[in-house]
Amino acid sequence: MKRAQRELRRGGKDGAALQASATGTRQLGCTRLARAFNMQNTDQIVDDAAPADEQGQLVPAGHDVTIPYRAPDLPTKEDLQVAEAKKLVLRVLDTRISQQDPPTALCAIQLALKLVSNILDNPGEEKYQRFKSSNPKIQKQLLRVPGGDELLLHMGFKTKVQEFEEFWVACVSPIWLRVLGEARAGLARYETLVASKVEEQQKQTKQRLEGTNKVRQETLAQIEADKLDRRDRSWR
Repeated sequence: MKRAQRELRRGGKDGAALQASATGTRQLGCTRLARAFNMQNTDQIVDDAAPADEQGQLVPAGHDVTIPYRAPDLPTKEDLQVAEAKKLVLRVLDTRISQQDPPTALCAIQLALKLVSNILDNPGEEKYQRFKSSNPKIQKQLLRVPGGDELLLHMGFKTKVQEFEEFWVACVSPIWLRVLGEARAGLARYETLVASKVEEQQKQTKQRLEGTNKVRQETLAQIEADKLDRRDRSWR
């Protein structure tokens, strides 16, 4: 009888242990399932986040966000006028002035660049907005160069007679100031290009002179050697 009671108590302890183990396993499994569910739910929340339209309003999930197309702004009449004047200025620089010999072209470009820069850097100074057609320097370096007067006209200069004397007067309206700005940029580029040609030309001239001097020195040395040789022969 006592033995049976001991076996019964032992079996009860083992059953309680098994039950506790099973309970713990179920709790662990529930915890893992809960974590997996939370992670999946979080991903679903992120994936289902509603996008926003251009006004910042939330768009329900599953709906496409449509952003209206905005066409680029068309150029204004003033923009077209500036672009046309710029094209004409660059054409004169490319086909007329830069085709002259490099030193002449460089002087014309540098003088035109100076005239334009004076106007742009001092917009309120009227003395920079006009010059006499009879100015000797401008006559020689710009107006007498093929394309010089065309360049001035395309940049907004016009001739006017005041007190029986002809002047070149610049137009300083907002549009023509824009043209002068574009012209200054173009003149600066051509100044760099033509200056490189002048530098190369000067380098070649120097090399030719050095070669000529070397040949001349060799010739003189040969003449002197011949003189000495003839002198030696006369004393024999």
